Amino acid sequence: MEDFVGRWIAGNDRHTTTTIEIKIVDGHLVVQAIDGSSGERAEIQDLTHGNDEIRFVAHWSSGKTTAYRLLLSDGRLIVHFTFSETDHFKRDLNPDGTQRWRSGILHIAPGHSAGGSLRRAIRTSGRTDDVISFRDDLSCGPIDSQESSARVGWWASMYDEYDEHDVDLDGFWKQIMSTTDRLVVWFGRHSAHEHAFFLALADRLGDRPYDIIDVTGLQMPMTRPDSKPRLSSPKQAVSLMSETELALLFGTERAMTSQEREDAARRWRTLKSENAPFRIVTDSGLVSAPADVFDALLLERASKDWRKIARVIPRSWDIIWSRISRSAT
Repeated sequence: MEDFVGRWIAGNDRHTTTTIEIKIVDGHLVVQAIDGSSGERAEIQDLTHGNDEIRFVAHWSSGKTTAYRLLLSDGRLIVHFTFSETDHFKRDLNPDGTQRWRSGILHIAPGHSAGGSLRRAIRTSGRTDDVISFRDDLSCGPIDSQESSARVGWWASMYDEYDEHDVDLDGFWKQIMSTTDRLVVWFGRHSAHEHAFFLALADRLGDRPYDIIDVTGLQMPMTRPDSKPRLSSPKQAVSLMSETELALLFGTERAMTSQEREDAARRWRTLKSENAPFRIVTDSGLVSAPADVFDALLLERASKDWRKIARVIPRSWDIIWSRISRSAT
C-alpha cells in the first residue's frame, strides 16, 4: 500500500475535480476525497484494498455518491469512478387526479437544437410525447455507406475534438426502426441539413407509415410592438423556430402518401450514388455540390490582409444561408 500514499490531483489541472489523499496511520489505510470546487471532504465508506487496488465510496452532502477504484501504473494513479445520486419523483397526474401515461407518439427532430426546442414545447403544452434527435448533418461529407461508423470516422477526421463515443448514430436508427410508437417527422426543406435528414429517413423507413410536419414557408402569428397581430416571415427550418411556435403545430401533422415516400427515397438514393462533398438547397430541391461550392463566397469575404477566421466565416455564413433560402422560395 505504500506506493499509493500521497496527494493525488487530476492530470488536467481542473480546479473543480476531486483531490484524493491516501495515508497510512497507525498501520491503517486512510483515504480522503476532497471536492476541488467547494473544499468539501466526503464521507468515506466501504473502504477495501489489496496489493494492487483500493476501492471506496465517497458520500457527498449533496446526496450524490461516487464509487472509486484506484490502480497504479507507471507512477500514476488510475482512477475509475461512477456517480450515483438520489432524487425525489412525484406521480404524474392529470388535473382531475387521474394517471398520466405516455402518449405513444415519438417526434423525430432534425438536430440537437430542434430536439431541445421540441422537448420544451411538449413540456409547456402538458403533453407526454417523446422526442429523439438526429445527431448527424448529412448535408456534407460521404453518404454512400449505410454504416454509421463511416460517418463518425469522417467527422472525427474533420475535427480533432470530435468524440466518436459521444454520438450514437446506430442507436438512433435502431430506436426508430424498432419502436411501435407513432412517428412524427419534423423538418424544413429550406435547410440543407434538415432536408437531407428527411430524405435519408424516408429511405430508411421505406413503407412504414409516419406523419410529417414540414415547416417550410409557414408564417406564424406574432404580436407587433404596437400590440397589433401580424404574421412572421416564412419559416425555413425547425431549428430556427421557438418552442412557442413549435407548440402551435402540434396536431397539424399529416401522413406521407406512398408516392411522396417513394419520391423522397428515390431522391436520397440518387444523392447517395453521387456522394458529393456537399448537398445544397436549390429551386429543384436538394442537389449535390462540389467541394469548392462556397469557395468564391469565402474569398469574397476575405481580404489580402490577415483577418481572423472568426470574422470571415460568420459573415460568409449569413450570406450563404440567405442565398440558399432565397433560391428555394
